Amino acid sequence: MSAAAEIVITPDRIAHGGEAIARWEGKVVFVPYAIPGEEVRVRLVEEKARYARAEPLEVRQPSPDRVEPPCPYFGVCGGCQWQHVSYQRQLDLRLEVAADQMRRLGRVAEPPLDGIVPADDPWGYLNQIALYPVSAGEGAEGAPVGLGFVSTDGHTVTPIERCLLAHDLVDELHASIDLEWGAFRRLSLRAGVNTGDQLMLLETDTGEVPELELELPASFAHLSDDEDLITLVGDPYFHERLHDRLYRIFAPSYFPMHTAQVQNLVEVVREFCSLDGSERVLDLFCGVGAFSLDLAARAAEVVGVEPSPWAAADAQANGEDLANYTIHEGEVDEVLPALEGSFPVVVVDPPRTGLGEAVIASLIAVRPRRLVYVSDDPATLARDTVALGEAGFQLTQMLALDMYPQTAQVQTVALMSRA
Repeated sequence: MSAAAEIVITPDRIAHGGEAIARWEGKVVFVPYAIPGEEVRVRLVEEKARYARAEPLEVRQPSPDRVEPPCPYFGVCGGCQWQHVSYQRQLDLRLEVAADQMRRLGRVAEPPLDGIVPADDPWGYLNQIALYPVSAGEGAEGAPVGLGFVSTDGHTVTPIERCLLAHDLVDELHASIDLEWGAFRRLSLRAGVNTGDQLMLLETDTGEVPELELELPASFAHLSDDEDLITLVGDPYFHERLHDRLYRIFAPSYFPMHTAQVQNLVEVVREFCSLDGSERVLDLFCGVGAFSLDLAARAAEVVGVEPSPWAAADAQANGEDLANYTIHEGEVDEVLPALEGSFPVVVVDPPRTGLGEAVIASLIAVRPRRLVYVSDDPATLARDTVALGEAGFQLTQMLALDMYPQTAQVQTVALMSRA
């Protein structure tokens, strides 16, 4: 088999990352935009000793789950991987990916995966998009000529007039943009879908502040390369409402992009914690406090730890009315050893890189009996499951949530218990 050869294959499973997987002459072949079970003619574009990558040329026998992608940028823009797959099949594929990662990397023969929470609407849900400058041509300097998303090649930018995944409030911001700025790194458009708040964050590599005129009642902030946040219009934050509580969110603070599913996620975490009101709860990588504040009403004490100074300040402000709620800003592996006493219940929501050895070692010292692990990468969850299993934790329950319809990203919540 040689690169650039054309072959006909039938993928039989899905890979972490969204590509379909087939076998040909003893090798694994990864095929983007194919669905397991359909016959596809492909061209091999990369060949290694144990695997190859292919580009699809023709779908000869389409899957009954294949649909027409509604977005004109699909396949060029790198944002979506599964617009060509029916929504029900997308849910099934997420479960397959999560279970496969737990079996192969997590050494769990029978993953206790209880299903998936679907999104009410798989379109128009993003409360945030990040746009990048489009230059006039390769090597062009100066002001950009447009805005777009990172392309499938991971390097170039595809100009985008409208994203079908963006919430109406975000789409309104996008449509209002009139480029008159100099060079910049990224423009983030954010909205509180339950409050109507809108915010734009411009990130640059210099401290030069752009001039701006806005016709919308939106806030606008500028973040320089030295993390200096300057408010240009309105406030440097917006608000979102979850379960009747108002959350302040600074422009650089992380907040999940699907607000309706965040509310479902909070409920799943609450159920997995199974509090009786007497527990001390530790919330690691607590963000703006979505889990912490929900659990504080049901626990004796909640302590949150957040590395981002912006999100930590938000979490502190969002819970200032609660006497049993404390926030610590700092790296988790550095803050944990300084905490006093034990925490029978711990919630973790780490970045996609997972917990890592240092955090797991410090985590064991607080003697949790119940660990609720929120993950948006099943591979790192599986890896951490092995390390936690060696420390005496047993995986007892898992549930997936579709936080990012049309993409291949998989979100799960895992419950681990320790005697």
